[in-house]
Amino acid sequence: MAAKKHDVGDTKKRKRLNTKTQKDPKASKLVASKKHKLDSVAKDNKNKKTTPLTGQERRLHSKELADARKKKRKRHFTLEQELARLWEKMRRHEIAKEDRAKLVTEALQKMKGKIPEIAKRNV
Repeated sequence: MAAKKHDVGDTKKRKRLNTKTQKDPKASKLVASKKHKLDSVAKDNKNKKTTPLTGQERRLHSKELADARKKKRKRHFTLEQELARLWEKMRRHEIAKEDRAKLVTEALQKMKGKIPEIAKRNV
C-alpha cells in the first residue's frame, strides 16, 4: 500500500490566533469589579521580600493561619482553648485536691450559660 498524499488545506489542526494582530476575546469581557481582590494580608506579603523560612517557622505560620480561620468559623474557639488548657492541668495525678477544685470552679465559671453548646463539642 502506498502512503496517502495529504492536501495542505485538508488538515484537521486547530487554527491559531495571531496574538499580535487580534486581542484576546476573554480579556475584553472582564470587568474591573469582577477581578480577584487581594486581602490586606496578601498585599503586605507581596510588598515584603520573601526570605526562606525554616521548617519550624513555616509550621508556626500555618498554625497561626489555621487558628485565625477557626476563630472566624467557630463561635467559642478561644473559650474552648482555655478550657482545654485547664483540663490538661486538672487531669494530672500529682496535683493536689485543693488545686484541682480551684481549676474546676474556674472552668465552670468560664462555661457559665454555655455548657450545652460546649458539651457537644469534640474538644
